[in-house]
Amino acid sequence: MTAGALERFLRDRFQEEEQVARHAVTAAPGAVWGVMADHIEQVLTSRHRGTTHTPLVQFGAEDPVRLLTHVARHDPARVLRNVEAGRALLAEHRPTDDGRCRTCATAADGGPPRAPCATLRLLALPFAGHPGYDEAWRP
Repeated sequence: MTAGALERFLRDRFQEEEQVARHAVTAAPGAVWGVMADHIEQVLTSRHRGTTHTPLVQFGAEDPVRLLTHVARHDPARVLRNVEAGRALLAEHRPTDDGRCRTCATAADGGPPRAPCATLRLLALPFAGHPGYDEAWRP
């Protein structure tokens, strides 16, 4: 397991997430995500030059409002902020030339821990279902 492989994996996942979020913004410029629910339909709403309603197809959702609320919380703006934070953490925890984390506290030997540090391993954990995830990275 190398710190470089984990860093590349994280950079690639952040790039994918950013691309998907930016495509969603391009498809609906100025959109504001939220949920409108009534007895007829539950929809994911967006606003651009007025209010429009885009039905979200549901297959067997027992509580579609909960489902839609979850989807609405992952709007592109939030995803982009999350990507920005992840990239900042990745930069903050880059290994030094001797292969140790430049940010984390001291390890058992008195120096910084070897890279990849626990912070980067935790940062990769949400992507554990990705085929490129290495189980050796699991904290």
